[in-house]
Amino acid sequence: MRLRMTTIAAGLGAALLALATLPATGAAQQRAHLGLRAGYNFDFEDPAVGGHLALPIVRRLDFYPSVDVFLPETGTRMLFNGDLKYRFATASAWEPYLGGGINILYRRVAGSGGSEAGGNLLGGIETRVGNVHPFFEGRIVLQDNTSFQLTGGLNIALGRW
Repeated sequence: MRLRMTTIAAGLGAALLALATLPATGAAQQRAHLGLRAGYNFDFEDPAVGGHLALPIVRRLDFYPSVDVFLPETGTRMLFNGDLKYRFATASAWEPYLGGGINILYRRVAGSGGSEAGGNLLGGIETRVGNVHPFFEGRIVLQDNTSFQLTGGLNIALGRW
């Protein structure tokens, strides 16, 4: 009887310990992130700098708004994105992700220009270890003139979301 009570108490203790660690683990996956990014659009033939947020919706799915400011020789070009990003679970520190959404491309050269709405398809890989971690991403910008860009940067973990 005593052995059985000890076994039950040990089992309950282990279960409580496991439950106590679940919120911490879940919270780590549900943290918002601020990202700094730099990249190159191969069709525009322009480098870009920008930033993004990753705001958790549910586990592994983030709302992922971003802006890329291109650095053309003349004029202005900016890409505003509103994407959803799904992160796949892996056994390694690196997690691949896929996503997509909408964009608005703003262009102005010599006083004329405008904006155009389109879509995005994206995929990448990021680490979720630590408070500051790198990512690499490829993005297809679906416009009248579809383009491809590669981007890399750092994500900075913010508070719990």
